[in-house]
Amino acid sequence: MSSAILKCKAPHFPLVRPRRARGSPYSKGLRAERFVKRRLEGKGWLVRQSRGSRGPYDLYALKERRKLLVQVKSDKSSFSRRERNRLVRTARKKGATAALARVKGEKVYWRFM
Repeated sequence: MSSAILKCKAPHFPLVRPRRARGSPYSKGLRAERFVKRRLEGKGWLVRQSRGSRGPYDLYALKERRKLLVQVKSDKSSFSRRERNRLVRTARKKGATAALARVKGEKVYWRFM
């Protein structure tokens, strides 16, 4: 009898992210962020999107010597005083202007702090 070594592979389970519903708050927020990002880029800003958006800002924009930290909210999302204070504090530390961009339909309403 010959001795044979059997190589067993663990079963392969692909890592798949769960799909989120089209109308979920996460997907609405992501669409709003992309919309504001494209608007700023159209006006000459260099924009970086914060992945996961767990910090005080969603977008970091640069134009010439100006810096802008933007928190994007979709139509009915709330922006608490605590979030606002955190955004303003972070912007001051980075020497930037804090801004809230609220997206309603095809319009962006800005509030600079």
